[in-house]
Amino acid sequence: MKQTSPTHSVIIDIEKCISCGICSSVCMFSVIIMDETTRKPVISSYAPPCSQCGHCETFCPESAIHLNTPDPKPPNLSLKIQPVSTEQIQDLVLHRRSIRKYLQKPVPRDTIEEILDIVRYAPSAMNLQTVRWQVIYETKVIRNIAQEIISWMNLMITEQRLHEFAIGTSFPYITSEWEKGRDLITHGAPHLLLTYSGNDELTATKDAIIATSYLDLIAPVFNLGSCWTGILKRAADWSPDVLALLDLP
Repeated sequence: MKQTSPTHSVIIDIEKCISCGICSSVCMFSVIIMDETTRKPVISSYAPPCSQCGHCETFCPESAIHLNTPDPKPPNLSLKIQPVSTEQIQDLVLHRRSIRKYLQKPVPRDTIEEILDIVRYAPSAMNLQTVRWQVIYETKVIRNIAQEIISWMNLMITEQRLHEFAIGTSFPYITSEWEKGRDLITHGAPHLLLTYSGNDELTATKDAIIATSYLDLIAPVFNLGSCWTGILKRAADWSPDVLALLDLP
C-alpha cells in the first residue's frame, strides 16, 4: 500500500516501511510524521508544502519513500560514497583564480551544459531553485555588450556621476584602455554566463551568488577559467541599452 498526498510530493510505500522513524526525524517541516497508533509514517495534514529536499528518500534504509516531482533531481546516491580528500578540496579552493586572459577558442556547448547540469544542484533557500542561466555563446554579442558598457561609462564620466559607483574612479582608465584595444569588461572571454530569476523570488540574489560560486569552483575541473564581471551587473541596473543586449526573458 502506498500513501500519497495531493499537496505534497512524497510517496510512502507502507509495505516496505520498517517503522524506523528516520524519515520523520530528518523531515525539517514535519511533512512526514509517525502515526502514534500504527507507528508508520504518514503525511501530516497540517504541514507546510514539501521543500523536496530529498532527505526522507535518501536516508530511508528500505527505499520506502519516493519524491514524485516532474523536476529532474540528482540520483539517490549511496550515503557510503567516499568524500573527496581534504587535500583535494584544499587544492581546488586555494588554486582557484580569477582568469582574465582567455584563449580565442570556444568551449563546446556540451561542456557548458555538463557544468550547468552540476551547478543546478547548488543549495538554495528552501530548495526553491530560483536560479536560471542565460548563456551568451557568440563572441560578437559579448563584444557588443562590452561596447555598450563603455558607452554607459563615458556617459557617467560626461555627467560627472562617477562618485555614485564603487569603482567609478576607474571608469576613465577602463574606457581609455578600451580605445587602445584592451577589454577590461569581459576580458575577451569567448562566452558569458548570466543568472536571472523572477521578480517575485525573494531569495534570488543569494541563490544566484551561491550557484555562481559553485560554477566558479567547478570550471577548473573542466580545465576552464572564469571570472566574475560585476561591472556588467551594475551597468545593466543603470542602462536600459545594456540590459536589452543581455536578452533576458
